[in-house]
Amino acid sequence: MKFEWEEQDIKSGRKVDSHNRAERYIIGYDPRCMGKDNLALISLRDGMITSSGKTHAEMAEHLTEAKYRPVDIDLEDHLPVKD
Repeated sequence: MKFEWEEQDIKSGRKVDSHNRAERYIIGYDPRCMGKDNLALISLRDGMITSSGKTHAEMAEHLTEAKYRPVDIDLEDHLPVKD
């Protein structure tokens, strides 16, 4: 099954699984980056920061390409986006 990430799916604190399920990450902020491009993936195993310096759109693209899946599905994910 393929999971397609969208910009509105990227929320700080959301846990994601890697494609081999050996490691889990949490979406968070890299304090060293300023501006809108400060999102990062943080390993729950050792706290290592990876894929930092991304905007919401860039993080969504990265998660889709790398085949990451959400650990939990948020009920808000199924609601229509308000304009």
